[in-house]
Amino acid sequence: MNIFDMMKQFKNFKDTMEEIKEELRREKEILEKDGVEIVFNGLGEIVSIEFKEDKNCNEVKQTLIELINQAQDISRDKMKEVMNRRFGGLLGGLGLGL
Repeated sequence: MNIFDMMKQFKNFKDTMEEIKEELRREKEILEKDGVEIVFNGLGEIVSIEFKEDKNCNEVKQTLIELINQAQDISRDKMKEVMNRRFGGLLGGLGLGL
């Protein structure tokens, strides 16, 4: 394989990764706990936060931390799922942490 073929494969991989990111960015999930609701996408980005009840600041802070951590866990799992679907588990053997 010559350098030009490698560069083309890298560009294809990069384009595929961008497609995956856009797919995950469009997916929305909602988590709610103790009157706090967060909406996040498949990349773990928080889209919105809504407070359903009056609560004190410490309770809200702790609830938000728990929900954000849960959202990030769900997003990581979605990323693994999409990557495995696209690449058939091939990338896991490359040590990319998937």
